[in-house]
Amino acid sequence: MKQRGFTLAELLGVITILSILALLAIPMVSRNVSRGKKNLYKIQIGNIKRAAGDWMANHVLEIPEENIDTSITLGCLKAEGILETSIENPITGEQFPNDMIVRIRSGSNQYIYEVVEDSGTEGNVPLPSEKCSFNHTAIES
Repeated sequence: MKQRGFTLAELLGVITILSILALLAIPMVSRNVSRGKKNLYKIQIGNIKRAAGDWMANHVLEIPEENIDTSITLGCLKAEGILETSIENPITGEQFPNDMIVRIRSGSNQYIYEVVEDSGTEGNVPLPSEKCSFNHTAIES
């Protein structure tokens, strides 16, 4: 009777090959995950800028006629329903702070929106209870 099976040398060879493949694949997967998080972060920042543009469109009658250099908080955009209330920073896995600032400046016949990425506190700042406007304290000149 002939026994069938793998020899110890064959099993060790398969384990060695799988280990080498894992050593090559794990850094590539990690790099792709990191790159994906960075791309998603850029998309989230773009969504915040678009939300600020939507906010400006909703408040077009309140916009001062002169050049503006102002800002709005992320909490105002959330409170008015322009942004979802639980927008997450994909790099840190935490929520973007409600007091994070979006600068709004008028340029040559257009508005420029800039998210101040290092603004805001780490604590959970509540959403504004009143509607945000150019005269509201959430808007800073």
